[in-house]
Amino acid sequence: MPKSEFYNIVKMDDIQVSIPKTSHFSIGTSPYYSHQHGLAIDVYHNLTLDNYNVVSPVAGKILKIKKLKAPKPKFLKGVDFDYLILISNFSNSDIVWKLMHVKPFIQLGDKIEIGDPIGKTIRNGYFAYWSSPHLHLELRPFNDAIRARGGKNFSLTIENGDNKAETIEKLDTAQIPIEIHSIFPEMILAYFPEHFYHKMFPICGVKVRVNHLNCILDGGIPHYKIGTILFQQEHKPDKYHSVYLGSHNIGTLHELVGQFGFLKFESIQFFLNNKEIRGISLYLANFLPLIKLIPYEQKQFSFSKKSTQYLHIKSNNRL
Repeated sequence: MPKSEFYNIVKMDDIQVSIPKTSHFSIGTSPYYSHQHGLAIDVYHNLTLDNYNVVSPVAGKILKIKKLKAPKPKFLKGVDFDYLILISNFSNSDIVWKLMHVKPFIQLGDKIEIGDPIGKTIRNGYFAYWSSPHLHLELRPFNDAIRARGGKNFSLTIENGDNKAETIEKLDTAQIPIEIHSIFPEMILAYFPEHFYHKMFPICGVKVRVNHLNCILDGGIPHYKIGTILFQQEHKPDKYHSVYLGSHNIGTLHELVGQFGFLKFESIQFFLNNKEIRGISLYLANFLPLIKLIPYEQKQFSFSKKSTQYLHIKSNNRL
């Protein structure tokens, strides 16, 4: 894949993470510690449930490949193992990359560049039945590379811009028309209307409002309990402000780390065509990202691609 088809999502002094422009990624759409604290990135070449070959988002030398036991999955075609891959960072020997959820093609000692094929995704018992295959990436200190907790903070590459919140009437959430992209027994992929998205170049995601600022929300609402807010560093909101998706207060900002904020979701429910669903999972991308709707039951809905359906939000707090 040509380098021109990649873009940087992290570029700091001696850190670079680049992914295909066609990929989705997420910081917070996961229940695990590193994602709930802004310390990991999941990269999705697509959001279906089929496994696929993965290209590397980082450059370095393969330091370690270890096969691990994993919980037995509760869905078909899953496996009960995982792989941990450690990759050196050419620019800083004190930092290594930790990758998971990929069965590697690469071998110990190989040197890889961004965009090189490294393996094929796997789904195991760490995944929910609706979780799409992906590459899990963490930035780790060399002397603390393997354990589940820990990790180093990073910042996403975003440019400065105007993030003054628009009037709330433009994001009416009484009945949200969503365009169906594809439907699977386990989940549905769809698009919000375009004005539900916010761009912090080069990253786009679903728009939320915090203290009159437009921000981007990442996470699984409400099934992953904690959501991640991405905001521009120079327009940092204060803690303990309410977070609004349209007219609904979905939680309160309780922690700030760099350009990330974290909120605990309030009592909130989603209904698709008046039937309650488990929740929605959100992603980030270089384009208008898909949203994932998760029914309580598999095969709960049946409608055609490119059709328009309606999402309704219910919460205890609404403007």
